[in-house]
Amino acid sequence: MTAARRWWQFRRRVPGRSTAAILWFGLGRTLVAIWMRVCYRFRVLDRDRVPARGPVLVVANHESFLDPMLVGCTMSDRQFSPLARDTLFRFKPFGALLRSYGVIPVRREGGDAAAMRTTIGELSAGRCVAVFPEGTRSPDGRMLPFRRGVLLMLGRVDCEVIPMGIAGSFEIWPKGRPRPRWRGRTTLAVGEPIPAATLRALSAEDALRRLEEAVRDEVDRSRADLGLPSRVEHR
Repeated sequence: MTAARRWWQFRRRVPGRSTAAILWFGLGRTLVAIWMRVCYRFRVLDRDRVPARGPVLVVANHESFLDPMLVGCTMSDRQFSPLARDTLFRFKPFGALLRSYGVIPVRREGGDAAAMRTTIGELSAGRCVAVFPEGTRSPDGRMLPFRRGVLLMLGRVDCEVIPMGIAGSFEIWPKGRPRPRWRGRTTLAVGEPIPAATLRALSAEDALRRLEEAVRDEVDRSRADLGLPSRVEHR
């Protein structure tokens, strides 16, 4: 089956989402993909590891504001809803734009039951969600310890967990810089899917460690692709 025919399989790619919403997301993704490719020579390693159907929880490291866009460019066959801090929604026009792309607002202070319900609803409907379990952008490019909130999602729904490792986005748009650099290189590596049931069978500490190690391995692969040394140890 050709890629063009697969693209039009909306029920498989984004079950339950309206055609208008899917086309709107696809337009935005196409424009962002051109930007990432032209300015940052964006590369994806093992894109085909993203499941073609069914609920998917993407778990990735968080280096910069570019990261959700890089995940979106990677998941060219599937659309997804990323979680983002609620302060980004305070400016109402920008908040409306984020919501039009399916972004889920979440409070960073304590639990957010509404965001959790929305996330579980997306996964239960067979769609994809992306989370950055560090909870904030890295201040120096190294991975921070994962927060336990991601485990609550896995306890409520069966899905495939896809670890993704991003490298290069910190150098392009580090925390504290008001805007991204015009040029750079970035790579995203996709790891092997992990069934949620496999993680649920572990203790909370072991499950979180398994996720961290899986993402860390993919970050190392991405950094190696860019010719950069490993720099993902915890602070």
